[in-house]
Amino acid sequence: AVLAAPAGRLAARVGTRMTGSARAPMTTTPRAILARSAPRAHPAATASTGARHHRVRALPHSLTLPSPSPTRPSSGVVRRASSIAANATADPASRQFPSTDVPSDAFYDAVVVVAGGMTDSGGLPAWVVSRLDHAVAEYRRHVTASDGPKKMYVVLSGSATPHKPPPLQKGGFTLHESTAMAEYVVKAGVPPEAVLKDTASMDTIGNAYYSLLLHAAPRNWRKVQVVTSEFHIGRTRAAFEWVWGLWSPGLNGADDAEGRRLRGGTPYVRLDFCTTANDGLSREVVEARAEREARSEAALRDNATKVTTLADFGEWLYTTHLCYAVTRQHEIGEFAEMKTDPALKSY
Repeated sequence: AVLAAPAGRLAARVGTRMTGSARAPMTTTPRAILARSAPRAHPAATASTGARHHRVRALPHSLTLPSPSPTRPSSGVVRRASSIAANATADPASRQFPSTDVPSDAFYDAVVVVAGGMTDSGGLPAWVVSRLDHAVAEYRRHVTASDGPKKMYVVLSGSATPHKPPPLQKGGFTLHESTAMAEYVVKAGVPPEAVLKDTASMDTIGNAYYSLLLHAAPRNWRKVQVVTSEFHIGRTRAAFEWVWGLWSPGLNGADDAEGRRLRGGTPYVRLDFCTTANDGLSREVVEARAEREARSEAALRDNATKVTTLADFGEWLYTTHLCYAVTRQHEIGEFAEMKTDPALKSY
């Protein structure tokens, strides 16, 4: 049972870094990610501060997210990579995620675990297990703390990836990533009624969108922790800050007449971000994935300055995005790139 499990067992497996959105957006670069991909001793999870979001007022519906095909990095991405390149040669013993004790008031309505792929046989890769172990540890902390909320949800967000076919389960049905993750956390002791799935999203921006609309908004959550691996944290942060920042139901007079949150308004949901270790990934794969992540993060932050309401976001998502637009559904299933791009081994 989760309440009886030794606290150190799960914590020892999870290297975490908590970063609040009130800080400047984290820059994610290939070499910075690679520098922290080696095995190391991982301290327990730590807490963070409040949230910050960005707003502008333009709306071109022709925007598209970056193509999975490798492209030349922009000068901005290259500069960000160069700024911390020295970390790649740091002593392995120093490659630990910064950690402080979790403040007693750092309780959440939910912890959202972003999906990270499955093996061909439907198993969970090591980097996903690290994310889930942290979520289980957070659930235990919440329900056992004397001044805790006694109730917290674990949200498991993810259906499949457009980069390879999904594994099947009994009866020939699709085994969703969130279903496999749910089996893991329930076996670890989290009650099934505290676990919520998203079986619609196929990428990080979808993780943000569906976890908000399916679970956070209907339950009026105000404080949420988002968990993913170190190599993936930049894109995750960009996606969640963009999408969740679009939802602001009339808080403190910060909205205009059409429900759009004005610049400088108070964010409705506090988002904190937890980084776990890149367990199980080779240096080659982490380096290749990091280049894709840096490009995607830059594109997300650029798009966030142009799509500024939930209605406009939904229009953009369902008319232009590979994973969700009917006009592009014929592109799903083209897996030739799996044979040549090492980054796709991490999906």
